[in-house]
Formats: sequence, C-alpha cells, structure tokens
Amino acid sequence: MLTRVLTEAQYSVYVYALASSAWLSIFVEYGFNISATRRIAASGEPANTWAVVTETQSAKWILATLSVVFLVWALTQSTVFSPYPEWAIGAWLLGVITGLTPTYYFQAISSLGTMAVLEVVGGLITFCCVLFVRSSADFNLLCAVLVGVRFFIWQILERSMLTKGKVRHRDVFGIRPGLSALKDGWRIFLVQAAASLYTSFNVVLLGGVSTAYAVAVYGSSERLLRAGLSFIAQATSAIFPRLNVLKATSPERLGRFRRLTLAIFFTGSMACVPVVYLLAPAISDMLFHNKLPDLVDVLRIMALVIPAIAISNVLAVHFLVVDRKENLVNLVVFSAVPISLIGGYFLSREYGAAGMATAWVMVEWIVVIFLASIVFARPKSFK
Repeated sequence: MLTRVLTEAQYSVYVYALASSAWLSIFVEYGFNISATRRIAASGEPANTWAVVTETQSAKWILATLSVVFLVWALTQSTVFSPYPEWAIGAWLLGVITGLTPTYYFQAISSLGTMAVLEVVGGLITFCCVLFVRSSADFNLLCAVLVGVRFFIWQILERSMLTKGKVRHRDVFGIRPGLSALKDGWRIFLVQAAASLYTSFNVVLLGGVSTAYAVAVYGSSERLLRAGLSFIAQATSAIFPRLNVLKATSPERLGRFRRLTLAIFFTGSMACVPVVYLLAPAISDMLFHNKLPDLVDVLRIMALVIPAIAISNVLAVHFLVVDRKENLVNLVVFSAVPISLIGGYFLSREYGAAGMATAWVMVEWIVVIFLASIVFARPKSFK
C-alpha cells in the first residue's frame, strides 16, 4: 500500500527509519529482556522484584539520555535523513520508546497476554491510520502514527507495572540504581549489540554502499520476515523463566525440556521455509503491487534464515544463557560480526539487496554451527 503512494526516496527513508530505530532500541533495552527477566524469575520475594524493576527502568532512562548522540548524528550527518529531518526525530523516538517498554517484566511473570493484545490493537490502529496516507504529502503523518502507537503501548504497560508494584515514577530516574542494573546486564548487552551488527544494521550498511531501491527491497523483505521471527523471539523468551525454575528445582527435567523445545523449534521453523518460498510472489503482488520486482528473490533467500534463527535462539538462550555461559555466546556472536560486515559489504556492493540477504543467511547458519558445536561437544554440561 505504501509503495503505491510514496515516492521511492520516501519509502527508502521509511525503511531506513524502521531499521535505525530497531538498532537504537537494542541499545536502550540493553539485554534486560534476558538479564532482568532472569533476576525477577529468581527473586522470589515481591520486594526483590520491584527493586529489579526500579533498577532496570532507571538504567533504561540513562541509556535513553545517552541515545541523544544518535539523534544529533541523524540530524547533522545522515544523508538518508537529510531531506526529512522529522523522520530522524521519529526514528529516535521510536527506538527510545521501544527500548523503554518493560517487556522483561511481563516475560518474567509469564503474563504475555496483555502485551499480545496491545500489539494487535496497535497494529490495527496503525493499519487504519495508514489508510489515510493517500499521497506523498502525507508522509509525515505516517511518522506520527508509528511513534504515537508505540508510545500508547509503552505507557499502558509501564503504568500497569508501576501501579501493581506501587513504584513511584520518580524512583526510576535515580542514577545509582540504574548503574547497578547496567553493571549486571552488560554481558547480555554485548551479545545483543554485536548480534545487531549482522541483523538490523544490515539495512544501515546497505544504505551506505548500494542504492535506495536496494534499501527498499531488502528492508521490506526483512521487515516481513521479522514479523514472523518476532514470534520465535517471544516464544523463546516466554519459555526462558520456566527453564530457570527447572534449573534450580529439577535439573533432571531441565535436560528433557530443553531437548523438546529444540525439536519443536527446529521442526516448526523448517516447515516455514517452503511456505515463504511459495507465497513470495503472492506477497509481492498483494503488498507491493510488484513495484519491487526483486523482492520475490530476496524474500526466498531470506526464508533460509528462519530455521537458523530459531535454532540459534534455543541453543544460546535455553542452553548457554540458562547455564550462565554467556561468555561462550559472546564468543560466537563476536566471531560472526567481522564475517557479516566483510561479507555484507562486498556482496551488497556486487549484488545489492540479494547480496546482503545472502550474507545474512550465511552468517546466521555459521552461528548455528558454532553454537551447536559448543552445546553438543559438551553434552554433560547440558543434561
């Protein structure tokens, strides 16, 4: 729909803004979806839970303040945002608000229903508002809608959390509690920040070495795939607290449960590959009216990343992180970064969006091989 009413330059800015905000949200979120979730799940006492919440939200506000550096860069240095500075501001706000959303808390208490409902409602609101984008003159309206919907979801979740714990808003602006949370979660953050260099950063890198059309094709394909991949991430995170409980109370059941989840994720994700391959032409026609003809091939290449991400998420989070072996995950992720940057740079220069898609698939499967080698070469550690 948007490709019909926006110019190619505007659509490229739109895709670039979404990728930039996703990358920024990783900085503000700081890996608390794992580190804070784990602390809350193991806290036991309500008082300890709300101490973790206060520290985590304080840390996020510290990081949100530091993220102003990105805004300054986007407004003064980015050639993509220069024709539309309001989108630079929108990308920054979208990234900060997404990072501030307390997903970790609702994961820890296994209450993802509220989040799911809000995401569905937010998606419907966004869709309805997008219907009013009738021409390229309404481009800024799209930016306001994206930020407004994300702000709406953040405020409901945060107010619900703070009210339940009787946490005062002023408590989450303390610097000392935030520094404590930053110290506790830095290892997880390093992993997720490094991983972003071969995921959301790909669009940013592609924008620097290829054309606006390549950015639109790759970014659109990746965004479609991310909608499905988000379910994998949410399912992995939803199971994570349960595994921590089994680790402490029933180690013999932990091994069976982990093997079961790995089998389920592997089977389900492999089944998705032929589905995406077959539906790619219909998706291109229905959503983009074939205005991005290369999207079909790129989307089919990207389909191969679905099982790789599903398997690596389970191996990294359910096996290594649960056993507090984040250093091994760090090693794998950091090893993949130079491969991704070098491969992505040269392949995207030569083959555009298809080259970057190939580089992404290649790196994700390399990560799977590395993680599987660590986990299954030391089976006694993960019984």
